[in-house]
Order: sequence, then structure tokens, then C-alpha cells
Amino acid sequence: MKKVVLSLVAVFMLFAVSAQAQVFKLSLWDDICVPNGSYTGGLEIGIGSQTEAVDGVQWGIIYSYAGKLQGVQLGLVNNTDNGLGVQWGLANLAQVFKGIQWGFVNWTKGEFTGGQLGFVNYANNMTGLQWGFVNYADTAKGLQLGFVNWANNMNGGVQIGLVNVIKNKPNFLPVFVFFNFGF
Repeated sequence: MKKVVLSLVAVFMLFAVSAQAQVFKLSLWDDICVPNGSYTGGLEIGIGSQTEAVDGVQWGIIYSYAGKLQGVQLGLVNNTDNGLGVQWGLANLAQVFKGIQWGFVNWTKGEFTGGQLGFVNYANNMTGLQWGFVNYADTAKGLQLGFVNWANNMNGGVQIGLVNVIKNKPNFLPVFVFFNFGF
């Protein structure tokens, strides 16, 4: 009985301290969370989680969203407007991201710097590595490694795969088998 009471007191103290410092957040879905705030500076766990800023780990079993992320997002679907760190899930979405996106589908609408590892990788402006079955970048600088690699503009990079397309090379090998490059 003494151990149960001490355990309950410890859990209560953890929630009391974390509610003040927002070190720990437990979320059922969006605003149904304890504590209810727009910042998490530690660990956030939930079925569906939506927070404006996360510095630490955000683990949304189904869905997690952070306006600004510095750390790690884990879950089936991860989404951030401005991310720095790691996204690991089935689908990883970002407006701007620096770090590693590791999932079945990785999609960055704006600037991406780092590595995308997945079945389908998409980045508007990519600097770094895309490694997957299909890789697409509007503007690429780095390495695309996959079955199909597509870049509308390659400004200092190499493609290795079965089909390699660089659209801004109309006179010299815009489509090539096994490798292509643009400098």
C-alpha cells in the first residue's frame, strides 16, 4: 500500500511540475490535452497532437502537428510548418525542413536541407540526399538515389537510378539511364 501511495504522489508531482514548465504533455486529440498549452519543451504523447511549438519529442500515434519543431516527430502522419530535426512516420509533411525525413512518403513544399529516406520523396528546393523509389525535386543540389529520379533544375548534383531526368539540360542528356548529373 505504501508503494502505491508513493507512486501516486510521484505521478501527481510529475504532472504538477510539467504543467508549470510544460515539460510533459499528454494529448487525446488537438485541444483535449493536459496541460493545454501552445508550447511543449520536452515530451508530448498523444493519439492526435497539435501544438504551435515543440522543443523535444512529439509522439502522435495517428497524427502530430507542430507549427515550429526542434526535435523529433514520431507517428503515422507528421506535419510541421518549420522543422529542424527528425520526422519518422508513414507520411512526413513540412513547409520548410532541415534534418531527416524517414517514412513511406516525405513531402516538403518549400526548402529542404538534409536527407529524405522513403518510397516517395518530394521537395521543392532540395539540398542534400533523396533516397527512395521515386525522388522529385524542382530544384536539387546533392544526390538523388532511386529507381526514378526527377529534377527540373539540378544545380550541383548527381542522380543514380534506372531513370534519371534533369529538365534544365535540353541539349545534353536530359534523360539518362543509370546516372545523370548537373553542375
